[in-house]
Amino acid sequence: METFSKAKKLTYFAVLTALTVILQLLGNTVKIGIVTLNFSLIPIVLAAILLGVWYGTALGAVTGLIILFHCGILGADGFTNVLFATDPIIISLVCVLKTAAAGALSGLLFKWISKRNGFVATIIAAGIVPVVNSGIFILGMLLIVPSLRAAGFIAEGANAFAVIVIGFVGLNFVFEFALNVIVAPALYRVIKIVDRSLFTKTETKDEE
Repeated sequence: METFSKAKKLTYFAVLTALTVILQLLGNTVKIGIVTLNFSLIPIVLAAILLGVWYGTALGAVTGLIILFHCGILGADGFTNVLFATDPIIISLVCVLKTAAAGALSGLLFKWISKRNGFVATIIAAGIVPVVNSGIFILGMLLIVPSLRAAGFIAEGANAFAVIVIGFVGLNFVFEFALNVIVAPALYRVIKIVDRSLFTKTETKDEE
């Protein structure tokens, strides 16, 4: 895989950050039934596989902060807003950690597997982001089960783990996983083709 210069990486990072803001703002306004159409994990995948581990981690952290501020503090998403009010410290940590860790692991897996098979590496790097994101969210929710019961999210006597996995994560995870595995690799290929084309044109002009 072509190694981007630092300037090019910073440019791509800025573009992906702006895209993350736009997708996060739009994602919480579009729903199909109970499923929120959240596309904001895709830029994390692209940062991880295009720019590397540290950029994937950084964009993941930025995404988490955006989610925390937009959905938790400002209340764009009612559920996240109530969770933040219930336990602001845990929810703040979960929001940032889940996406930052997702970006980090995505970048690491891509770096390791791409030495053997670039296409497989792209698919795995794309798929691991929603898995880690949802996994850490579930762990975070398990830490505040008493608060969730007190707030009425989990009924007394109900299996907390089942409610969190099926009720809180459920279809949103399925959608995010499918979207990332399908869309992120396609966008990655398009970006690489466009970048290579522009790079070749620049070289040609320089030679003339």
